[in-house]
Amino acid sequence: MKELAHVFRERFHFETDVVELNYQSKPQRQMDRIVTTFVETHDQPHNLLIVYYTGHATHYKNAGRLELLPSAEPSAAGGSPTSGQINWYKTEDFLCSDEVDGDVLAILDTEYASNGDVRHVSNDKSDSNHDDQGTARLFQLISSCNKPALGSESLTRELIDGLNELREENGHSAFSTQDLHHCMEMNPIRYGISSKMWSLLPNKRHILLTPIGQPEHDASEFQQHRRRPGRGYLKLGLELRDSSLNQDQIDHLASILSSSLDDQSIGLRGIDWLGFERRLEGYSRSQSLSP
Repeated sequence: MKELAHVFRERFHFETDVVELNYQSKPQRQMDRIVTTFVETHDQPHNLLIVYYTGHATHYKNAGRLELLPSAEPSAAGGSPTSGQINWYKTEDFLCSDEVDGDVLAILDTEYASNGDVRHVSNDKSDSNHDDQGTARLFQLISSCNKPALGSESLTRELIDGLNELREENGHSAFSTQDLHHCMEMNPIRYGISSKMWSLLPNKRHILLTPIGQPEHDASEFQQHRRRPGRGYLKLGLELRDSSLNQDQIDHLASILSSSLDDQSIGLRGIDWLGFERRLEGYSRSQSLSP
């Protein structure tokens, strides 16, 4: 944990707090206090809050609860069976609520972290629509999909290596959580360890990670992804040759549209992927635009 905090602090110039949970008082109260204080100290509409947890956990299927454990021996807490445990979903709900203004990236390097996927919207899905994009806030979660390994094969190790690699490749420029997750999954040292990335709010855009505190860069450049939604929403239909698009084609198309429409007279705020429909026989357009 300290090495990851060092990467965020020294290489990205993020403010970091490292806290160790224990049984000296009820762990749930500790967690509530830590997260609330963290939000009060650092939360702003244009800020990114990163919450990272490594340690032990258990999952209660019938209750639908992912519980974080301050140690591998929950009986050390005494009292009721849950007196020494932390309900992660309580923290998750708070970070999703209107109490928080900034974007949130949560990272869980613990067993059972992927068992709560019924609460989440996978970033692999592309069947969203405009009504689902009602909030400008982003909340993504990266979790391990199996029992965490130690040392060089841990999710934390892959996260550190991925952050360092992308920092070297991009310099002071931003890269997305999608880039980070892809880098982690493609790292050759990974063996038998997998992870998943989820969106916990309707807005499925990927979070941008950018080193801050560089005076030669305009601070507004770092926050392009956090602009509030505009007052209008233009819907265009593009007639394409093929009946489907792969991810590379989607990214290329978005890049072309962004560069073509990047004009102050238009005031483009962003481009949302609303899905893809196969064209039916006999379909005709009601209106067309000529170049």
